[in-house]
Amino acid sequence: MGVAFTSTKISSSSKKVDKYLNEIYKLKDKIGEDEVEFIEELVEDIESWRTCIEEIELSIKTYINTEEQKNYKIDKENKEIIIY
Repeated sequence: MGVAFTSTKISSSSKKVDKYLNEIYKLKDKIGEDEVEFIEELVEDIESWRTCIEEIELSIKTYINTEEQKNYKIDKENKEIIIY
């Protein structure tokens, strides 16, 4: 049995988010006007997701900009961190 790194778990979860977010995106135009209560709840969910994403982004940017990370290079095209 192998070691599960945090980066592996995050990557796996991110793929799941992508999958379901894409499904929501495809269905967004099919939401009917008679579903007002549902739409209000969905807007609240979206705001919650946005807040969570902003916190994750801030945490990542803070981590990357620390003194310990100055020896790392980010390959934005392949979305990898390269350690020299």
